[in-house]
Amino acid sequence: MREETLVTNILRYKNVLTGMITALIGDVNAAEDLFQETAVILTRKREEADEATPFVAWARKIALNVVRDYRKKNARRKVRCFDDDTLEAVAAVFEETEEPLWDVRREALRKCAQSLPEKERSVIRRRYEGEEAIETLAGSLGMSRGAVDTLLYRIRKALHACVEGKIRGLGLS
Repeated sequence: MREETLVTNILRYKNVLTGMITALIGDVNAAEDLFQETAVILTRKREEADEATPFVAWARKIALNVVRDYRKKNARRKVRCFDDDTLEAVAAVFEETEEPLWDVRREALRKCAQSLPEKERSVIRRRYEGEEAIETLAGSLGMSRGAVDTLLYRIRKALHACVEGKIRGLGLS
């Protein structure tokens, strides 16, 4: 694979690969590091890439192996990770989803998040963009950890329903 094509594809599928890695390990910061490690391996192995295989399928397999290595290295630290079958199943979803749908979903999520009440938008922003710990959020909101967990669950559920409704409304479900 030409270097220019590789770089274009890495940039094009960065969100898909990072999203997959994050879904597999549940740690945004570690996922970014693992994406970078994946990109380095993709660069090293670009000559081995089969032009007949879609880039995202090839990159997904490399990223999945990076996640497996991460899981093995962290087994002693008792970091919770999925078993190999679950890893494969989750990763397959990212390969099967059509690329244009990612952009549609991202835009639907943006619009749905904008429609949330300000307090809920703030909580989501602080938790997921600022990666604020639930305990810290609970303290600053004057709520218990359980109440914040419940609030986040309800917000995520509402966002999911909203996004799915927008997708169905476009006839893409």
